[in-house]
Amino acid sequence: MKKLFHLIIGMIMLVTLTIIFTKPALADVDYDITNVDVTAHVNANGSLLMERRITYKFDDDAHGVFYQQNLTDNQELKNQQVRVISGKNSQPVVQSDSHANNTYELSHSDHGYRFKVWHNVTDGDKFTIIYTYEITNAIINWKDTAELNFKIIGDGWDTDLDNVRVGIFFPSSVKDLKAWAHGDLSGQITVNSEKGSIIMTAANVSGNEGIEVHSLFPTAVTSQNKNIRDQNHKKYVLNQEAKFAHEANERRQRSRMLGLGALVLSGLFSLSIIIRSFTLKKSGVKPKKEKQLPRNYDVPTVSPVMAEILDLDDKPSSRSLTAYLMELAVKKRIEIEPIKVRRKTYYKISLIDKDLMGEVTLMKYLFNKVGDGKSFTTYELKKQRSSKLSKLFANWQKKEKQAAINAGFFDKKVEHKKETNLVLMIILLVLSGAGIIAAFFSSEGTAGLFIVATIMIGLAILATIYSNKKLSPYTAKGAESTNQVRGFKKMLDEIGNFKMREVGELPLWEEIMPYAVALGVSKKVLKQLKIEFADEIDDTNILFWGPFYSSGRDGFANNFNSSFNSGANLNSSASGGSGGFSGGSSGGFGGGSGGGAF
Repeated sequence: MKKLFHLIIGMIMLVTLTIIFTKPALADVDYDITNVDVTAHVNANGSLLMERRITYKFDDDAHGVFYQQNLTDNQELKNQQVRVISGKNSQPVVQSDSHANNTYELSHSDHGYRFKVWHNVTDGDKFTIIYTYEITNAIINWKDTAELNFKIIGDGWDTDLDNVRVGIFFPSSVKDLKAWAHGDLSGQITVNSEKGSIIMTAANVSGNEGIEVHSLFPTAVTSQNKNIRDQNHKKYVLNQEAKFAHEANERRQRSRMLGLGALVLSGLFSLSIIIRSFTLKKSGVKPKKEKQLPRNYDVPTVSPVMAEILDLDDKPSSRSLTAYLMELAVKKRIEIEPIKVRRKTYYKISLIDKDLMGEVTLMKYLFNKVGDGKSFTTYELKKQRSSKLSKLFANWQKKEKQAAINAGFFDKKVEHKKETNLVLMIILLVLSGAGIIAAFFSSEGTAGLFIVATIMIGLAILATIYSNKKLSPYTAKGAESTNQVRGFKKMLDEIGNFKMREVGELPLWEEIMPYAVALGVSKKVLKQLKIEFADEIDDTNILFWGPFYSSGRDGFANNFNSSFNSGANLNSSASGGSGGFSGGSSGGFGGGSGGGAF
């Protein structure tokens, strides 16, 4: 079960890293856009009365946010207003060049207009900015139709947009109202002629894709419009959108066929996994579980990094890297000290022993590339977003795991068998995922096939769990060392049930703390240290006291781990009516619009 859990988590991380590394741009400020609600009211003079509600959630301090509304040469932005909603408080944002809190600047260029909203942001803040304005000449009245062609959600954002809703509303019902939406094919558009409305929704919109709306309606709706073209245009648009819809539906059909094939293959593949699992022979020596062992009061003979490898039967995590740095600090090879950046606690890691640079490539990168060759800070690390750092960490993980194999703790052959199980399960889950998507888009005729395949997949997962129980990658030596580590972890985990002085005096606990971090029990240990050694701690310069080993978010363990993880970044289209989005672009104005934070 443990390996299955690791598998699922690993797949999620892979998808997450893929998303992170394929983004065209990353914001300087760490934030998310959790909600976007846009309404556009069509006026008889061909203008649009816009309201944009954008909800931000910040994981960083910031000065404010900005929004760019791009327009064509003959369009203007008028009657602009800005409001901010924070909690239950709603207040206007005043136009000013003072850069004072809750003010905004509006600049104009050849491309359009830019709102820069100054709103003091601290880590954890969530608020909504409301922009209202009028866009002139948004609609063209052709001889045979009126047309709105608008990139209403722009493609110039520095982050993705979640929970997007766009509504376009006419003064009354509109006979022969047609509309198409261009964007991710998972989006939906609803056209209601009687209500005179167009509603578009999408769970997630890529910051570099946006949503484009293309609509046709009678010219009588915008009878006062002076933006007139003396040409017929309706047939051109219908042909253009029919082509886009056809292409989108072909893509969906290909996905259905591929998915159905995957559904069949996943069933057959599941059967082969089941057969393999029951024919596999037992191998390796299994260490005992923590609850089966007595407390071990002796510090393990292996390093904190190796302790986590043995305990989890896995590559070391970033938690182990944190413990490794703590161990280096205890040995006086580096120095770690707290610093303040924007009122938040970060850490400066300074090099003492220069030999360290030649021993570990990852350390060399941290000091030379993240830092200035002498030191680096966790704030600098957090801002890296480096694929190189990710690769070096992966190499460090691989090297440490190989060291465990070379030391005779693991049997390479059994490891290979377990890896094969993982690969087979990954293939099965990929095929199954494609099959589930196919079943979703396909007719009820595939329901029986879907049910059979699902049962087979469930049996294959159970068979894999059974097969993994028969395989232990540990050698006799590895099982013995693992029992020692887990007994030690049990002692740390049960801290408070015995006197800590039975283990050793305060200086010894400085050496123990890296193990507590690597094994995930440091919070309990610190809490008890503060109780049992309170008087001595006040008079000592022991490394773990103070902010360094704080169990809160400002403590070094949490701060470095989160900073490193951040720095090492894993329906048919309708013909003018309701349905799914189409691909392509009809060339609507507003392209490049978007925003970010500063």
